[in-house]
Amino acid sequence: MTATPDDSASADARQRVRDQVALIRAGTEVAADTEDDADFNYLHDPDHLLVREDLLPELRAALQRRQDVFDGEGDTVGSPIAGLSRYLLPNRRDAQGRSVVDALAVLDEELGEGRVTPDHFLHVTVAGTCCPATEPAETGLTEPWPPRSTDATAGSGIRVTVVDTGLHHPATTKPATPWLAQVSGEAEETGQARPELLEYEGHGTFVAGVVRCRAPAAAVHVERFSVMAGGAIRESDLIVQLAQTLAEPPHLINLSAGCRSRNNLPLLSFEVLWDSLLGQLPNTVLVAAAGNDGSSIPFWPAAFGWAVGVGSLDRNGDVSSFSNHGVSADVFALGRNHVNAFPDGSYTCREAPDTGDPRVFGTGLARWSGTSFAAPLVTGLIAARMYADAPDTRAARDAVLQSAKTYQDPRLGPVQVLPNP
Repeated sequence: MTATPDDSASADARQRVRDQVALIRAGTEVAADTEDDADFNYLHDPDHLLVREDLLPELRAALQRRQDVFDGEGDTVGSPIAGLSRYLLPNRRDAQGRSVVDALAVLDEELGEGRVTPDHFLHVTVAGTCCPATEPAETGLTEPWPPRSTDATAGSGIRVTVVDTGLHHPATTKPATPWLAQVSGEAEETGQARPELLEYEGHGTFVAGVVRCRAPAAAVHVERFSVMAGGAIRESDLIVQLAQTLAEPPHLINLSAGCRSRNNLPLLSFEVLWDSLLGQLPNTVLVAAAGNDGSSIPFWPAAFGWAVGVGSLDRNGDVSSFSNHGVSADVFALGRNHVNAFPDGSYTCREAPDTGDPRVFGTGLARWSGTSFAAPLVTGLIAARMYADAPDTRAARDAVLQSAKTYQDPRLGPVQVLPNP
């Protein structure tokens, strides 16, 4: 894609966002809250809203009152989880189809802000930069970085679910990546066999490898959302997947994805998930990447008080320039230049300024950066701590967070950081 002439010195960064959104649009129907994708704050389903089930009568009444705007009342199209409805928005009377952004402005007036929300897309591509923060790169290393724990029993008996792009199964038996032995999961959805790697292919495998390096004996299972859709998934779909995971709850869930939201309000689907399921499971903890916008704007679900939001550190201990901070980052851990398991194959960079550059992977490893990889490091630390001496997952979480030190970051001031392994 060609950068537009009105872009400033940040043209590459803006074009990179357009490239990322284009990848998602190629895989699924998606709308942005701005005309130029380079400026988007959130992505959303173009036709549907989310609403609590008990608010449905009020929503229908509001749509009926505003027949000056809406042509009909729309209808429910399913309940992703108990207490939450997905609602098909009616067309507008001005024959301009549906506009979620405009409709929600009207519904805020009728019902109050945030009572009806977009069906946001959570993505491993976030506004501004990518989660991961870079595209994968070749490495000359033959071992993971950070290195594997010297305690081969760390994490024994602890169940970890990684909700991500799926698992590259050959990595679990490859001599180059023995730390992934016996990791289970759904295979990545990459279409027909090809030597060319898709963007974000291998992301879930890499994340699982980071967990295993800190907790070598943990039972790690990788679930999949579609890499064919540019690493993005509707919150209504993801919440179904998480609810299914909680039917046999793991001790830890790692989610190296997320999104900003309309008016920076909490994601409704995750509020309902917490109220109806996750909040009733005291031995299950969600760890989430804080996002890579270099911003303090809330990034969900990391920004929830009940989640562990993890930001990224550089090797020298400073907060990475790309890392989100503030409410989305309870703690910071190494996220820059991880080396871990990755599929073999050729990769063509999709994002400015490296668009078109070829990279070839043949060692089973890659180098990658982002809060995507800081999060599983913390997940692994919690699993190892729970095995060592904590009575339950929340106690292990608290112990790991309490082990963080206050660091005076040169840009952000005091932040809570975990030492590099």
